[in-house]
Amino acid sequence: MAVRWKKYHKECKGKRAEGDRCGKVVTKGIDCKGKRGSHCPSGVSNPCGAWAIDYRETDGRWVSKVFPGISRTEARERLEDIRSNIRRGMIGLPQTRKTPTLKEYAKKYLEFSKGDKENTLLSKKRAINVLAQYLGDYRLDKVTTFIIEKFRIERREKDKVKASVINQDIAILTHLYNTAIKEGVIDKTPCQNVKRLKTAQTKDRILSQPEIALLLEKLQGKDRLMVLVGLFTGLRLGGVLGLSWADIDLTNRIITSSHKTGKLVSIPISDYLAGELRKWKETNPGDKLFVEGRVTNRARINHSCHFSSLFKGLGIQNFTFHNLRHTFASLLQGELGIGAIVVQGMTGHSSLGMLQKYSHTGMNSKKVAINALTEHVLNTTPKTVFAIAQ
Repeated sequence: MAVRWKKYHKECKGKRAEGDRCGKVVTKGIDCKGKRGSHCPSGVSNPCGAWAIDYRETDGRWVSKVFPGISRTEARERLEDIRSNIRRGMIGLPQTRKTPTLKEYAKKYLEFSKGDKENTLLSKKRAINVLAQYLGDYRLDKVTTFIIEKFRIERREKDKVKASVINQDIAILTHLYNTAIKEGVIDKTPCQNVKRLKTAQTKDRILSQPEIALLLEKLQGKDRLMVLVGLFTGLRLGGVLGLSWADIDLTNRIITSSHKTGKLVSIPISDYLAGELRKWKETNPGDKLFVEGRVTNRARINHSCHFSSLFKGLGIQNFTFHNLRHTFASLLQGELGIGAIVVQGMTGHSSLGMLQKYSHTGMNSKKVAINALTEHVLNTTPKTVFAIAQ
């Protein structure tokens, strides 16, 4: 198999011995490789030939296909496509075949992903929109490791995106390429040599007492109550958004939730939080506390961005709503010395089932822990903060 410049004019082709296609060359042709110059005979039109691909079909026949108007590089790329087709048992390559652009194939990729979980599908759609914006006009076989590195730099410096988000973009790009390879659209991926960016470890970020005081002083209404629920129960953002009044027993002061893990977790609430919830119920008597209907991933993302911006606006840097959960656990264990088993019984971590086999931790222990946490926060926060809230 090879790529060669096929000439149109006799004076360019040269001549072999009479009656012998593969015999001795009598007159040598012009070795131009498709480039015009002083060696070209006068009167020869431009172009005077085209790049051709010579290859052997699966039945043993030699075939020469001419592709007018393409460059030598493009001809070599088509030869690679032909080789790939022959390896897969296909015959030749239709002249109309063309590797799709990333934007074109992305539509097909999302079609394949329709059966994914809602969160996964939304993550793919977000990443694909970004990838299509930056790399969409490139053919799949034209994207190189260098182009991906350039994309990462632009995302970081131009869009000010975190390394973790860029890593997720590249992970989805890699999966798109792997899908294209399985489908036989391309043969290799440019992502295999792209290493993950190092990410800052901010998961353990917790609130200091001055920051807690600042939040309780500045926040009002729904934002304030959501922060209080997150801080005093350790519930994830999705769990807080999904709360209904049926989940809250204000008489016995207990919240139940099965968010994310599917395991029902019972969390006692302090008198202070119960009072805040009662006041909220007077003006919000509907079924749900914060969001009506089903809590979608889009709603979680929007609220997460809202709180991150809110905390940043108050001068609390690198803090998200989820960090309230870490603050909850850290204060209980670090400041108050509450046992890890009691804390895990309220946070609902995946190791809870194993730990409960060796423990008989009950609701009383949890109530003691919650009341201790509430007293700790209230006693170390200026009284004027809570006076303003009343």
